[in-house]
Amino acid sequence: MTHMIKGANAPVPAAPLRVAVSRESVPGAPTVSAAALLLDAAGAVRGDADIVFHGRTVHPSGAVRHVGTGQGAGQLADWLELDLLRVEPDVQRVLIVGLCADGTFGQVHGLYAQLSTFDGTVVAQYPITDASAETTFVLGELYRRDGAWRFRAVGQGYQDGLAGLTQDVGGARGLTAVSPAALMIPSASSAVPLATGPVPLAGVSKTGSDVVAPGPPSAPGPNVSRADQVLSGPGPVSDPATYTSPPSPVSAPAGFVPAYAAGTPAAGTSFGPPSWAADFFAFEPCVYRGKGTKSVTVDLPFPPNGEPVILEARTEEYNYISVKIPGREDDVFLSDLPDHYGRTLMVPNRKGGPLTLKVSNSGAWQLTVLPLSAALPLDFGTIAGSGREVFVRTGPAAELKVRAEDPHKGWFQMHYHWGDSPSDLRRPAKRLVYEWNGRRVREKVALPSGPILVTIDKSRHQWELTLDPTDPSEPSRGGRRAWRR
Repeated sequence: MTHMIKGANAPVPAAPLRVAVSRESVPGAPTVSAAALLLDAAGAVRGDADIVFHGRTVHPSGAVRHVGTGQGAGQLADWLELDLLRVEPDVQRVLIVGLCADGTFGQVHGLYAQLSTFDGTVVAQYPITDASAETTFVLGELYRRDGAWRFRAVGQGYQDGLAGLTQDVGGARGLTAVSPAALMIPSASSAVPLATGPVPLAGVSKTGSDVVAPGPPSAPGPNVSRADQVLSGPGPVSDPATYTSPPSPVSAPAGFVPAYAAGTPAAGTSFGPPSWAADFFAFEPCVYRGKGTKSVTVDLPFPPNGEPVILEARTEEYNYISVKIPGREDDVFLSDLPDHYGRTLMVPNRKGGPLTLKVSNSGAWQLTVLPLSAALPLDFGTIAGSGREVFVRTGPAAELKVRAEDPHKGWFQMHYHWGDSPSDLRRPAKRLVYEWNGRRVREKVALPSGPILVTIDKSRHQWELTLDPTDPSEPSRGGRRAWRR
């Protein structure tokens, strides 16, 4: 990891990155939100769409996302995700901006920006030590140099807030179209109530309580296979991209709730990594891109009887995709992707070794193979999205409220996986929710203490999951029951 001082710069891998704007969780301290501004060669935003924040969570290119707020270990963090391979050629810089909603940055304790890869390896960290009366702060910037990306610790604050930043990055062409209040996330003390319907965009988290788990699915990994066609955004991929992890990996920043660290223990209880996590098959994410029907080989040395891995699918024009493993009756993916995106568990061959996939889609598609460590954390609070997804839960027993809607009345199915060894995770342990005609799903299910994997196996739905602590005064009901709000 590179610890940086103001003005320093360092290379970053051409891989999807998570960026945290983090600070200490101190009662009464101002609320801080994160935003990303995409700038052209003239150093200006090209329009409103080049501003990504909690109210506009995804850039049209798909390269930048605002992913929500996390809390843990006495820290709060607002999160962005950047896929540098998908940044448009016209964009030369991406500013990482902090916005102070109800005070100044001099009142914010322990402010820092941190960049990490999707496996939790921290690439760079820049602590802000000289903040005073600023209400807007450019913490850093990612910029192109000689065909590669670098990160610079900027540390430029503006006492006049967005007005000052607007003058520097393009005037009325961009930031003036978004009011300062609209760029701010609500403070924990004024959390907004949940919407009556599901959140329309996958990966948008809403504050239904003081803690919101990072919502969006992970972006494509760094290893790109040879393919003829690509999704719009990245450049040619005729040669595999190379990526070397930074030395001395350390933990992700406090405030990010990574897989196998997501639990909120009951008093006097400690939940560490699950016993089987140390035996997981570890590898860097592999990306395969194509168009139409194509067979690809996941050339990884899967161990015999190994645990499942995560298969992520993205499509460009058509939501429907089919992914099959030749010789197997069941498909890995045979469904619509509501927002052109979905993740599911994929079980390798029992003998281990490489795995062949046959992919069919009428347009361009992208598959990413990820280790189980990339499962999204399922922590207390609310997370929203769409389609299939894979979560990990490591904390105590809890109650999960499931809300989902699909105008086409499709299947909605959830399972959890549990076991003492990686091979035990190949099959689900219990079905949590099953709706074969599920236009509106309203369920409340009991989750056992972790570690467990929780999967949405069948879904074209927009869904919202809320995890609440189990009331110790109530007897354990187990199973599932319908609930209504």
